[in-house]
Amino acid sequence: MNQKEKVDIILYNGVVLTINCSDEIIDYGAIAIKGNRIINLGKSEDIRNKYQAEKEIDVNRGVIMPGLVNTHTHLAMSLFRGLADDLSLDKWLNEHIFPAEEKFINKDSAYWGSLLSCAELILSGTTTFCDMYFFEKETGFAAEKAGVRGVIGEGIVSEFGDENEIFANKMELTAELLDKFEKSSLVSIAIEPHSCYTCSKEILIKAKRFADENNLLFVTHLCETKKEVEGIKNKLGMSPVEYLDEIGVLDERTLAAHCVWLSDADIDVLKKKDVKISHCPNSNTKLASGIAPVGKLLEKLVIVGLGTDGSASNNNLDMFSEISSASKLSKVSTLNPETLTARKTIRMATINGAKALGMEREIGSLEIGKKADIIILDFNKPHLVPIYNYYSHLVYSVSGGDVQSCIIDGKIVMEERKILSFNVEEVMQKVNEIARKINVL
Repeated sequence: MNQKEKVDIILYNGVVLTINCSDEIIDYGAIAIKGNRIINLGKSEDIRNKYQAEKEIDVNRGVIMPGLVNTHTHLAMSLFRGLADDLSLDKWLNEHIFPAEEKFINKDSAYWGSLLSCAELILSGTTTFCDMYFFEKETGFAAEKAGVRGVIGEGIVSEFGDENEIFANKMELTAELLDKFEKSSLVSIAIEPHSCYTCSKEILIKAKRFADENNLLFVTHLCETKKEVEGIKNKLGMSPVEYLDEIGVLDERTLAAHCVWLSDADIDVLKKKDVKISHCPNSNTKLASGIAPVGKLLEKLVIVGLGTDGSASNNNLDMFSEISSASKLSKVSTLNPETLTARKTIRMATINGAKALGMEREIGSLEIGKKADIIILDFNKPHLVPIYNYYSHLVYSVSGGDVQSCIIDGKIVMEERKILSFNVEEVMQKVNEIARKINVL
């Protein structure tokens, strides 16, 4: 009898949704994990005959799928969840969020707010996030503590104060991030100027140059509101997309968040330059910003991922909620039920999200050699029975609460709904202490 090869974890007796190029589904499937990589997957009987693991998990006919990829958020803003609602974006930002940030966002609060968000991400099946905010080193520390994969970048806003001084400070902070997380298996760095209406032309160009020189992702908000687009057009005689194209910051390493107010000409530019999009449907609808033309973007084969935005404007980080909203909003906005099918939507939340972050060779699908970023969903629930189509259930029936276990970088960070990597009760206590101070604003 041949001796079995030793691995660290085997997941078996599940329905494996690979999200590979052919969307292969393996019934009664299993995955073998060694270190932080998937070393094999296939039928449970075959995998268990070939491998022996220290930890074997019977998935009990649940769904095994890639962890979700949240391509746009602001983790520490969980501190402001519910602080100001039912407002337009400009009023929400200028009258409530900016004053609160100035007074209450610091290293300590950013860490605890980010760690709280990490708990929410894990519990609802997100294994990778892309974050733009302040004190991002603390967000990186929180991600490593929680065991969540993250792309982080200091938000750059140059409209308040000396822009040269602001930019120099942000690049110094970015250099610190690059140094601190150089050897991290979880945290990577991006350059993230807030938008073309809060950053000068010079800052945007300098930021993109720095990103290119260091092979970093360039992330920015773009065409989020009608007011933003009209303001740029009135000032410059062109759309924000045309403006960013003219100054040379749009290319395959650019990730644009929101992209609600796009003309057909804008979409052509985004496709030509291979810009990636982060679609944030719940935040866009809650702030009455509008509905992004996802159908047109997909027709042009633009890569579109999904994001929650911050939980102060959403008001949660549940990507399954985002998945459901994205599909339904695309249907009602086009009066076409086929605009964004269930299968297309799941790919947006997994492999296309990975592509948006330039990480598709490592995450986003379950394939041999890729990082073991995996979630397990319990389908033995009344609202998930009967099962005719797994993609349908994932989009129209599942919620984040159905995620049973979560593996990131080969480590089990949640099992049977219990987070193993840190003390969630302690984090909630710390955040509530901070919130009591915010509440007197």
